[in-house]
Amino acid sequence: MHDTSSQEGWQRRWHWTGQEARLKKKLNIGTKLGYGVGASAEASLNIAFNVFNLIFYNNVLGLSGKLCGLAVFIALVFDAVSDPLVGAVSDRWRSRLGRRHPFLYLSAVPYGLCFFLIYAPPGFLHGSQVALFLWLTILTVLLRTFQTFYHVPHLALGAELTTDYRERSVLMAYNSIFGMVGGVSATVLGFAYLGRGKDHVAEPGAYATLGIGFGIFAAVVILISAVSTVRRGAALSAVPDLPNFDVGEFVRDAKACLRNKNYQMLLLGLLMIGPFIGTRETLSTYLLRFFWEVPTAKIGRISLAVIPAFFIMFVLAPRLHVRFSKRAVMLGGIALTVVAASGPITLRLLGVLPDNSDPLIYRILLLERFLFYLGFSSFVMSVMSALGDVADEHELDVGRRQEGMFYSARSFFGKVTQGGGHLLAGFAIDLIGFQPKAKVGEIPESVLIGLGIVDGPLAGAFGLAAMVLYGRYRIDRERHARIRAELAARSAAKETQQGAHTAPAEEVRLEATPAEGPG
Repeated sequence: MHDTSSQEGWQRRWHWTGQEARLKKKLNIGTKLGYGVGASAEASLNIAFNVFNLIFYNNVLGLSGKLCGLAVFIALVFDAVSDPLVGAVSDRWRSRLGRRHPFLYLSAVPYGLCFFLIYAPPGFLHGSQVALFLWLTILTVLLRTFQTFYHVPHLALGAELTTDYRERSVLMAYNSIFGMVGGVSATVLGFAYLGRGKDHVAEPGAYATLGIGFGIFAAVVILISAVSTVRRGAALSAVPDLPNFDVGEFVRDAKACLRNKNYQMLLLGLLMIGPFIGTRETLSTYLLRFFWEVPTAKIGRISLAVIPAFFIMFVLAPRLHVRFSKRAVMLGGIALTVVAASGPITLRLLGVLPDNSDPLIYRILLLERFLFYLGFSSFVMSVMSALGDVADEHELDVGRRQEGMFYSARSFFGKVTQGGGHLLAGFAIDLIGFQPKAKVGEIPESVLIGLGIVDGPLAGAFGLAAMVLYGRYRIDRERHARIRAELAARSAAKETQQGAHTAPAEEVRLEATPAEGPG
């Protein structure tokens, strides 16, 4: 009769050794594409929400800017708990589909449905500030909850697929490039549709059409991504070093992650740059329509400048990470976004630029958008790859792999981008006196100047604060190589030490498939 504890120990090490071997196997193009395409779903809904939400609820339905911002910010309070909670649960989940994929399948349809409902409030609510506020708040909380069920496990899966320093950067570059495609497509198609007629942009039904179109797209893409990566995800399901989930364990995990100095810098930096990016994206429609007086049909075309920016960084980022460091690329990217965001607005406020009717203005806006997202894409790719490196460092320090907990920071950053951006933008447009349902050409000059200050220099200050924090990040290529070497040595030592006390491998390879549920 075999010693069951020894047999269980062998099972766990056998799974772990097999997982290490699978992680060292180079990713094929199908896996990279399948993983990356999933980012286009979330990006399309995020960008569409940031670009159209305030203009729809404030400028079309007449909800005050403060209530628009407050509704989205309230959802941020729920995110502060749901993001790390989903990360911790998915770290421990056991199923035939692996740790992450059950969450991907669960989130797809509800995520798309909630987005549609946000842009289809019943007609009898339109005249009530309180009713519109409650509708927007409740559905935004639900939208962001289902977003968490998708986004955190999806990003954690990316860290699991490979542990190689450069290949992890390549995988996150795929994720970012597809995210760009989704975001640009939402902007271009959305404004092309809204710009079809003179007053189409002011019709509530037009936004409901956009909502159902983007919602269906996101749900389908999430399912495609999940199906195309499920085989390798299931192969990574065995994680032997995490205890069963409970609230106390969750709190201890969160504290352990937050003790990591490099994680602290990445997290605090995300919390600073979130309002900067969010304010820019939330107010971009207001600035383009009212400050720069760009026709609605042409607004979406400006986003086409984002495409070459992301493709350039898709090629360059992994090389820059090796040649310099991920920290250097982060800092350079943020600096470029701040300069690009503030430059044209500052020149306009100083009276240097020509009138809005001059064709030069449109070219300047195209260049601004290109440079802004060149910097932004380099920053995002660097942070996403760096979070995987921090997860490796955490494993070395405490003996646990918890990608879900660490990548919940990225999900939370996206929520801060929306919540912080909407809150600042909503209060700002009320503070400067921007009236709901205002029309182009009828805005007082003082209000336009206020818009420029908020979207330019004021928002850029958050980006500068993030640079200070990212300057303290310390994991470079050499440090990461040492971490991986020490982890490999530790694993080998454990196998040598415990091998003599375990049953032969042949006796345990026929073990039953683990039951579904948290471990």
